[in-house]
Amino acid sequence: MPLSARVRIGLSVLILAHLFAVVLPPLSFQTAGSLGQSPAVATLLRPVEPYTQFLYIDRGYAFFAPDPGPSHLVQAAITDGSGETIEVTFPDREKQWPRLLYHRYFMLTEFLDEIYFPPGPPPELAEIDQAEAELWERQRSRYEHVRQSYIEHLKHVNPGKDVAIGRRERLIPGILEFQREPIALNDPRLLRIIPDVPVLLDGDETLTAPPETIPPPVGAAMEPAGTTMKRGTVADVEKEKKNTQEDFGPESDTPSQESTESEIGTPNDSKSKPEVAEEAEAEVAVP
Repeated sequence: MPLSARVRIGLSVLILAHLFAVVLPPLSFQTAGSLGQSPAVATLLRPVEPYTQFLYIDRGYAFFAPDPGPSHLVQAAITDGSGETIEVTFPDREKQWPRLLYHRYFMLTEFLDEIYFPPGPPPELAEIDQAEAELWERQRSRYEHVRQSYIEHLKHVNPGKDVAIGRRERLIPGILEFQREPIALNDPRLLRIIPDVPVLLDGDETLTAPPETIPPPVGAAMEPAGTTMKRGTVADVEKEKKNTQEDFGPESDTPSQESTESEIGTPNDSKSKPEVAEEAEAEVAVP
């Protein structure tokens, strides 16, 4: 028995509403900015939000392929009353099993990195833009609250012990450097310490990074305090150093005056300035 037109219309409306609920959460995720969700998308999402949460389809679906970036870890130093310290890093595929539990820890570390905001704001920012300075403070406060919740959980599962945590970043080698030197993804050289440093202003040397509470792993690369952090590959620094040596030679930091003159030449090597000026006028003269 064929369905009536009224039933078909009702089913079509339900299917369209379900597709609407499936599309809106990823759209909300992709249109979110530093100030939160897009107001227009948030308004559309609000009526179907309980439905998406009930079916657990309120996901962003930000897939990693085809160009995955670096992954982020949290390293915890747990110290007992005698001063003995053990270090725990998560996520850890050997300890978090099944895979879904590992993925849960992975999402926690990625979330902590996503909401990170450096200490601040600089005093000058409040004079220039008070609203931006207040937003900076709120975002930093949010990060500190989430970070502290991680510490409190670790203290709960390790009663009577002190806990300090630090963020780490595992880089991915680029195609060219991997072709030059195949390297395992878990190689210690790809692990970088992310220091919690204030933003330096031009010419300001008073802001320095706090001491690292967790000793760096063997082979880990760490950027000096006060430098601008770039999320590139671990070979960027070595490549820049190598290029500098190829251009200027391994024994000097800058090209010598003699080598510079030999490369670009000097206009008065064999001719006087009046002769050069006369030749230039002759070349541009209109016949």
